[in-house]
Amino acid sequence: MVTEIHVSKKVNLRKPILVVGLPGVGNVGRMVVKNLIKECKAERFATLNSDHLPHKVIMKRDGTLRVVNNRFYYLPAKKKSMSDIVLLTGDDQPMTPEGQYEVNKKIIKFFMDELHGTFVYTIGGYNSTATATQPTQESTKVYGNATNRGVLNMFKSDDVIFGESKGFILGSAGMIVAFAKEARLPGICLMGESRSIDIDPPAAKRVTELISKRLGITVNTEEFDRMSDKLEKMINRLTTEMQNQGGEESMLQPPDSPFSYIR
Repeated sequence: MVTEIHVSKKVNLRKPILVVGLPGVGNVGRMVVKNLIKECKAERFATLNSDHLPHKVIMKRDGTLRVVNNRFYYLPAKKKSMSDIVLLTGDDQPMTPEGQYEVNKKIIKFFMDELHGTFVYTIGGYNSTATATQPTQESTKVYGNATNRGVLNMFKSDDVIFGESKGFILGSAGMIVAFAKEARLPGICLMGESRSIDIDPPAAKRVTELISKRLGITVNTEEFDRMSDKLEKMINRLTTEMQNQGGEESMLQPPDSPFSYIR
């Protein structure tokens, strides 16, 4: 099995910070990083290819195709006193435990040895069912897990909740920060409260606002609002159709259920 990172453009970065957002719970991480790339016009400079990624190809709009991969982008700092930003997103994550270990270790090694990185953020979603209603943009919480107490203290003023998220962080969002900790590289996993639907724009918007403030950049988040409106309309239409059908479907999901949306 082979995992390789191909650098297409040589970059000389200043104390870079890595922000990782890959597909996962609510697709929160991927939406956050893709929005940062788009709004800040970040430039691609490297590509990660691996046999551990799913065996499928992406059909492109021009009629061609490509294998799934992960991609690195960079965003130069606006001031000399600030760090440059490296953004990592992609089509998918490794399918096996062995793949998760190999690929995520490779990412940390590349960031430290080749880019001389200084800090790592990973972005994900946290499947919370503790509240009775679907969280809104205003009520959506952000949970955090840090490499050390010093990093934890850095984010307490940002309303990041530590110590309340339970269970496991599956995939790159957790593994990358864990390997950063092993390498004594400070980092944090930020997880927007999600409901395990395919996409969760309110969670992505909340995390975007938090991390953009931390990074000292201005990011337009209107796209998340448009996505939320479309999603709400679709959910309402499907819920109404299921209620009108009655029978088995309505028994499975009562009309007054707070979770009567498509998971």
